[in-house]
Amino acid sequence: MKRFFAILTVLVLSLTPMNGCLAEGESALGLLSPQGVSEDELNDNLKDILFNVLPFSGYRFFDTFNSMITALNSGTIAGIETDEYVAGYIFSHLDGFASYTTDALPEYHVGYSMLLREEDTELRDRISGAIADMKADGTLDRLKALYIDDCIAGKEPEAMVPEQIDGAETLVVAVTGDRPPMDYFSADGTPIGFNTALAVEVADRLGMNVQFVSVDSGARAVALASESADVVFWSVLGDFNNWEKASEEDQPENTILTEPYLTGIECYVVREDSSIAAD
Repeated sequence: MKRFFAILTVLVLSLTPMNGCLAEGESALGLLSPQGVSEDELNDNLKDILFNVLPFSGYRFFDTFNSMITALNSGTIAGIETDEYVAGYIFSHLDGFASYTTDALPEYHVGYSMLLREEDTELRDRISGAIADMKADGTLDRLKALYIDDCIAGKEPEAMVPEQIDGAETLVVAVTGDRPPMDYFSADGTPIGFNTALAVEVADRLGMNVQFVSVDSGARAVALASESADVVFWSVLGDFNNWEKASEEDQPENTILTEPYLTGIECYVVREDSSIAAD
């Protein structure tokens, strides 16, 4: 929740009002249900900024990626707030969508990390060490090219199948399937995407087996607290040069984050026939 209020302050200071608004009833901005803030609370704190600065009237939360896309297609909402990778996937795999951009809007960056329970500092440090090694030896770049860049270009990658190590500890990783190409499910229900490939590689380097469990986007912190998962994928939004500072924003209590393994840019997706679609 802190993340949204921090962004609210930045928007107040840095954005200039825009003229025009979409028709009533189709001006909401879709967002996957976040942790720690209700739809009413978020809209109450941001409604004046959204009305005066952006061509959206407020947020509407969705439990799944598919339901959000359906709402955008039907005109129930006017746009979706997401990141450049998910936006790229939408543009390349689905017809009728475009981006909304404005020079008045600051460029926010998204940092992708793994979230763990606060007592699992040793595991967090081991995972962070594996991520650092993967950055150094080019593995992260290779996985990004295969599971993000190639996927957005239209070449569907195959799921990375983890090797089973007899007697090894199991790393249980929660997957929502709602952020293609970061993580989603193939037609046969297999977890696939960059995040899942990353988790398989990390577990392999730690000498662990990996098991994926499916959870709703808004239930990721609950999955950690209930110990039904050891790790969930998490993103932090902000214009931060110091990601340690960013890790303090919008983070569930009693959790810790690894260092980001990937960064991207926040994006807005609208219908191609929308009056606010980019030329």
